[in-house]
Amino acid sequence: MSYVSLENSESFLKCFEVIAEDKSCIVSDSVLYFSGKTGKGFATVAGIATGVEVLAINVSMLTEDLTIRFLPSPEAASYILGFDEIEIPGKGDNDMAVNQLGVSNERGHSAVSIADAAKGRTFVFPKDRIIRSLIVRVRKASLDHLIKDFDAGTIATILQSPDGPVTLTWPITFKYRLLLNDFMTEIVQHPFRELFTIRNISVLIEYLLQQFFVMDKLSRDGNALSLQDTHSLSRVEQHLCLHYKKEFPGIEKLSRISAMSPTSLKTKFKKYYGETLFGYYQKNKLEHARKLLDNKVPVKVVATEIGYSNPSHFTLAFKKEYGFSPWHYLNPH
Repeated sequence: MSYVSLENSESFLKCFEVIAEDKSCIVSDSVLYFSGKTGKGFATVAGIATGVEVLAINVSMLTEDLTIRFLPSPEAASYILGFDEIEIPGKGDNDMAVNQLGVSNERGHSAVSIADAAKGRTFVFPKDRIIRSLIVRVRKASLDHLIKDFDAGTIATILQSPDGPVTLTWPITFKYRLLLNDFMTEIVQHPFRELFTIRNISVLIEYLLQQFFVMDKLSRDGNALSLQDTHSLSRVEQHLCLHYKKEFPGIEKLSRISAMSPTSLKTKFKKYYGETLFGYYQKNKLEHARKLLDNKVPVKVVATEIGYSNPSHFTLAFKKEYGFSPWHYLNPH
């Protein structure tokens, strides 16, 4: 197993030194390329602003687990954020092993999280997986500056409470997946890497904080979901995202995937993700369409690509979601 241990004062570049030495990887211009013998992909770092540091990991088929541990540091005035998408190769339905409680047995799973650096944090990236992960270490003062519209003190209160969790974690959503995919596709060759990173990390942090305050409100209102429920809902969410090119699967199938009754699934999914099952499926589907339009793909081709047999139906759905037609989006002038 590859193991990297970081003091709070140590740069993310130490990860490169340790991993490269262990795996004989190639390091060039702040990018570490994994050799084919030990895994495929890359890792890269960026110090995007005062008090903000980013480690991006985009790898598959590691031959050993990769563990990155941030040692506890009582004097640390930072948060450690994680945006992790971890997939099992070849499992299109993401049918992960589930125990009797309905909780995933996988050590690594797709999630977003935030922890206080004072208490430390450990990330384990399992071998034989497809991994897209962004680890962000941000000073608390810098986070306050980034999120002026949010009360960052609420996060500190929960994480610093003796009875509170060491790490706040939630399942990933399609917004994170799309942004992670775009980030990993462009970061290595982007001509303005720092500006590109700042923009994307700011959006990811905004998503995380919005999700945090939704979950915090549910908890304060006595509506917090159990660990079993969150894992069950996560399986449904992943299924909807993976199969956006197909017809909506229907409540009966989704109920079987979640091991919940249809009524319970619909109620809890709306509570957790803020959308109905179909609404969530549709938003993800249309976001994929928008990404294709951003790349100047013709409207009719986009419609077919995301599963519409009739382009006019796609046009109506797109206009209902965004307020204008895909033709206008593609040619605004």
